[in-house]
Amino acid sequence: MRKLLAVGVLMLLVVSLASGCIGSGNVKEKIGEKVETLKPQILSVSHRWGEITPTTSEVITEIVVSNPNSIPIPIKNISVHLYMNGVDMGAGKNVGPASLQPKANTTIVLLTKIDNTKIPKWWVSHLRNGEKTDVLLKGSITFDLKVTDFEWPFEQRSTVKTDILSGLQFKNVPIDIDLKLASIRLYANVTSRLDSVEEGYTQISHTVVLYNTNKLLPVAVSGIAYEVYMNDIKVGEGEEEKSALIPPQSTATFDMNTIIENGKLDNWWVSHLKNGEKTKVVVQYYFVFRIGDLEVVRIPFNSMESEIKTNVLGS
Repeated sequence: MRKLLAVGVLMLLVVSLASGCIGSGNVKEKIGEKVETLKPQILSVSHRWGEITPTTSEVITEIVVSNPNSIPIPIKNISVHLYMNGVDMGAGKNVGPASLQPKANTTIVLLTKIDNTKIPKWWVSHLRNGEKTDVLLKGSITFDLKVTDFEWPFEQRSTVKTDILSGLQFKNVPIDIDLKLASIRLYANVTSRLDSVEEGYTQISHTVVLYNTNKLLPVAVSGIAYEVYMNDIKVGEGEEEKSALIPPQSTATFDMNTIIENGKLDNWWVSHLKNGEKTKVVVQYYFVFRIGDLEVVRIPFNSMESEIKTNVLGS
């Protein structure tokens, strides 16, 4: 059967080439044109998410290929890789038909599995690249024409941009401290910046300006605790001592840091995909204030929220 198919393909090419070149002054050019008309053509490439598990994320790719020949063409090999900022996230293989139907369009289905443990490495590249990711799905299809192999490369690109820091800063947010003898209102202004992106952690630094509206009582900040959530998954927490005295009707400025544990981001990635590629980032701070001899512990500060939206597959 394989020999008959080989002979059939060869005869089809010979007859087609001969019929198109007889009487032509430029045989070589005509042969080239005829070969082009017999090549399979990729009409479209589309992607969607498949099964999402704690360890892998599936990308299902559908490639529609047109076969202009009157006989089926077997597919010898398919290779595909998904890259995010140059990080090879995983390889794929075909799960659909292994040959092109004659004079018809055939849909080839590929399944690429992303290794979720590579998400922290991608995250570092994303932040270091200014919260930008270049996504590349690159592969090739090798058709078995028996007399020769024909390889057709394909690729699809998309860009992912985020702006996490925009939601982690605000102006004139009130903080109310209620005591038995007095109530004090502070106003907070926070600016944030990406300070350090390492393999194991991400550090975001904040500059906080607190204004004490009280005319008589000074306020001292003596400590800060924080928790970081991404889609309700805690990816960081910490507590540190801070000392800042805020005189009456005056301001005090101090710095604080937020640490995200990159090793926990593969769990976040799963939640991000299952939530339609959307993530709510919440940084909750707790201040420890001292007023005279009184100490008020862990007053929750207005939480800082940001949103991450992506379209990794460019669909």
